[in-house]
Amino acid sequence: MKTQPSMKHPNAVGRFTLALLLVVTLILGGCGQNSELPLEIYWIDVEGGSSTLIVTPTREAVLMDAGWNREDARDALRIQAAMQDAGITEIDYFIASHFHGDHVGGTPAIASRVLVRQFFDHGDSVEQETEQGRPAWEAYLRAAQGRRQTVRPGDTLPLTGNVELSFVAANREVIGPAGAGTNRHCGPPMASEDLGENSRSVGYMVSLGDFEFLDLGDMTVDVQQSAACPENRLGVVDLLQVPHHGQDVAAELLWALEPTVAISNNGANKGGRADDLAIVQQIPRIEGFWQIHRAMAAPDNANTTAQMTANLTEEDDQGYWIKATIESSGEHYQITNARNGYSQIYQTK
Repeated sequence: MKTQPSMKHPNAVGRFTLALLLVVTLILGGCGQNSELPLEIYWIDVEGGSSTLIVTPTREAVLMDAGWNREDARDALRIQAAMQDAGITEIDYFIASHFHGDHVGGTPAIASRVLVRQFFDHGDSVEQETEQGRPAWEAYLRAAQGRRQTVRPGDTLPLTGNVELSFVAANREVIGPAGAGTNRHCGPPMASEDLGENSRSVGYMVSLGDFEFLDLGDMTVDVQQSAACPENRLGVVDLLQVPHHGQDVAAELLWALEPTVAISNNGANKGGRADDLAIVQQIPRIEGFWQIHRAMAAPDNANTTAQMTANLTEEDDQGYWIKATIESSGEHYQITNARNGYSQIYQTK
């Protein structure tokens, strides 16, 4: 984990140079038998749910969450479309962030269509006896079929190659201090304790060289604050998936993480709350803020630009994804909007 933020911010000429370098790297990566492919991350539009696909340079696939349970298997089909784009046919590791229907309801649908080798989660659902929690829990158990493993902070996935995935949070526990020192953003008031499934979300860090991507699922504000205060336990990162669909975020954590790029997987009418989106846009030294959907209830100045929004309306939604392409050295990465092809290149800290 990084403990010192970067002060490098390329100007327009620098951005052109980075873009040229990444394009050349990606072209060369496709030539020659021994050339490494990039690391790829897809944020799949599951309409206010969550599904994030990671494909390593050795073509191992990690899927965090699978969206909703629907008769038309919409979310599973969208996951398969991303898999096809990445050139893979199987999921090596499925991670359930937590047991809510918008995250694991679609697990049986994707598991019935492609091979999913292993399942990882925070432990048994604490909401399995509730009317709302039982269907999601049972859907996950049907898909996992005895292939479950419980993870704790500090555990890792046995990925091949140079990519590492380490678990930094699970079941309300957060990994030990990263040595970042006292967090200057901390202070009262602190959020009240939440003991539900959201608070038990699995969180992980993906690393390739100096590049780091952090995904904390639907981690609640109180657990976010425990990760940030009095010391930032997670260091600084390059790329952040905004917790909990862009709502209920802790400024103490997001501002300490100082991501260069943040991506919100909010739906048109789920997540993406104006006050929370404002916290994201106020992250120190942030260079790019991308959204899966325009948040319909939030004002224009709370949403990011149309160029950096994958889906602009809730009518005739085509389910466009956002994709990150990280060159094999981990030095630069590109974010692309599938709707319009718009992309930006960023330099790793």
